[in-house]
Amino acid sequence: MTPLETRTLERLIARRDHLADLTSSRKEGQWVDLMRRADAAIGAIEIGTWGTCAVCHDPMSASRMAQDPLLTVCLECLSEAERRGLERDLQSAGKVQRTLLPPPHLVQNGWEVAYHWEPRGVVSGDHVDLIAPAAPGDPLHLLLGDVSGKGVAASLLQAHLHALFRALVPTGQPLPDLFRRANELFADATSSVSYATLAALRLASEGRFSIANAGHPRPLLADGRGVRPIEGGGLPLGLFCDSVYAERELTLRPGQTLLLYTDGWTEGSRDDREFGIGRAAAALRRSAGLPLPDLLAACRADLEHYLAGSPCGDDLTLVAVRRAAA
Repeated sequence: MTPLETRTLERLIARRDHLADLTSSRKEGQWVDLMRRADAAIGAIEIGTWGTCAVCHDPMSASRMAQDPLLTVCLECLSEAERRGLERDLQSAGKVQRTLLPPPHLVQNGWEVAYHWEPRGVVSGDHVDLIAPAAPGDPLHLLLGDVSGKGVAASLLQAHLHALFRALVPTGQPLPDLFRRANELFADATSSVSYATLAALRLASEGRFSIANAGHPRPLLADGRGVRPIEGGGLPLGLFCDSVYAERELTLRPGQTLLLYTDGWTEGSRDDREFGIGRAAAALRRSAGLPLPDLLAACRADLEHYLAGSPCGDDLTLVAVRRAAA
């Protein structure tokens, strides 16, 4: 039995037991059908046929089986009606995900924030959120994360991350404690192969802010002296339940721009050569004086020019922060 099969078997048995409890009190067909499918997948693992398409009998993608262990038919063998239904579901999921996004350009509490969110497909594993103060004088929270993987599975975990921080931020905990609790909850709810990188800013008054980083690419700070990264960070969320996080207290001065990004920007590649942090810093330096929406467009255009027609291989999100004009 492969490691993936062993992990999947453990998850399926636990979920089947939970379904058994549900079906004892609820007789709806959906619960009974789901339990039968879980039983069938457990049996397939035990006899060695799990992961084989029931129609063409070819092996199915290991990544798809990890995302949905109840699959029995590969994408190529779906009927036309099933494919149309899947496409409709994906489009609906994309619409729901977009409703969770904050306004693309915001001025609030002395801060100006703008972002560019570009999914690789219909849905995205990139997470961006702005959580408004619960009361006057409270800070504004900015979050940028990237869930491992792609497609629907990553987008589901992104929605889970969104809900976690929407629930935790109003508690007012320091960022390290907030990250610690989010890490515990995220690890409990996901498989051992799933994780998320995340950077969070707590934006206070007069340009003061706190930043905590869980394995996310280092933000870039641009001013008249050039561009430099903000160092520091811990492990991604979901890897280890006992991970420890730290925060830095900084001040963003007038004329400075802070840029956060997901690795879809720096890891975009052409001929196996990545855009890289050097080109990213140069793009920010050239556009640092532009209005924030124009700055983001210029940074994205630099990547597009570098790719020279090659597709961007990952979700891409850029977030720019400045002190608002008085």
